[in-house]
Amino acid sequence: MDVVEQLGQSDLFAGLGLDSIKLIAQRFEEVACKADTTLFNEGDDGDTFYLIAEGEMSVLKGDGICQRELACIGPGEVFGEMALISNDPRTATLRSLTDTTLLRLRQDDFTILMDQDERFAQRILRLITQRLRKTTDLTSQALLQAHKGLIISLAQLAESRDADTGAHLYRVRDYSTLLSKLLAEDPRFEDEISQGFIDAIYNVSPLHDIGKVAIPDGVLKKNGKLTSDEFDLIKRHTTIGAKSVDTVLEYCDLEMFHMARDIVVAHHERYDGAGYPAGLEGDAIPLAARILTIVDFYDALLSVRVYKAAFSHEKVIEAIREEAGAKFDARIAGIMLDNVDQFYAIHLEYADKDTPTSE
Repeated sequence: MDVVEQLGQSDLFAGLGLDSIKLIAQRFEEVACKADTTLFNEGDDGDTFYLIAEGEMSVLKGDGICQRELACIGPGEVFGEMALISNDPRTATLRSLTDTTLLRLRQDDFTILMDQDERFAQRILRLITQRLRKTTDLTSQALLQAHKGLIISLAQLAESRDADTGAHLYRVRDYSTLLSKLLAEDPRFEDEISQGFIDAIYNVSPLHDIGKVAIPDGVLKKNGKLTSDEFDLIKRHTTIGAKSVDTVLEYCDLEMFHMARDIVVAHHERYDGAGYPAGLEGDAIPLAARILTIVDFYDALLSVRVYKAAFSHEKVIEAIREEAGAKFDARIAGIMLDNVDQFYAIHLEYADKDTPTSE
């Protein structure tokens, strides 16, 4: 069987380019199933991803007399990605209706492709959003779990381009969640922040720099001051990232992805209107983005970057005070500073080893 040809005929891989498909094809292996063979059962460990090359398979839910067919799938269709991404058990049983030939991708190889090829990762996200749009209540929670796992995978793909970020994604996620909870207790914000808001910011805040996948390494990892043209290129990561989320929203109109778009496109706006990409001012900047702006700044100053050492915590606090009302919403900055020991505890929990400090 010509694996390259089979992959090229699948919507998931078509258009990636022959060279990319050839590299991906090396990681697949051919598997044959006789008719009426159960490939795996609902609840089994999810350690493989499949593409159907020939034949048809039935997707089944439940056991015994309660078992029902959710779908019949054939050549070119793929399955198994949800369990791999969310690290959860299989959500359905797969049984061959005819003699079937499959192409199988194992867990380690799937992870490598997700980490190394942003186009493959983005297409997997699109695939899951399409399925979420069509889902029934029986499978929606599993799909949402897969979405959450994929959000982290895509965010890690962007962050892996920058060697000095460490546990940045997880710290920013936890800072954002903590700050949202604190704001919800303040009368000035209590009407804007629900439990759904807090859950959503926890899930999507790691995506804030997803647009960095499109920025050349020579600019992203430059050890020195950026030129004006290079900084203009860096700034594009906000709008590039927003376009990626727009693709998700075409298939899945969930509120958390609207928040994700707000964060991705607006987390470099400034409260005084001097930020980018749109020069938004004050409360015209979405609240989730205003939260991300300050926690991203806090973590960036506390962390090593290719162009600087880490600042002391005292110096970071001073910088936030100076920027309150300019870069940051002064109300949010005040609440964060009133509780800064809680944020520093998160920093210490994820602290990178051997981080030099600049006084």
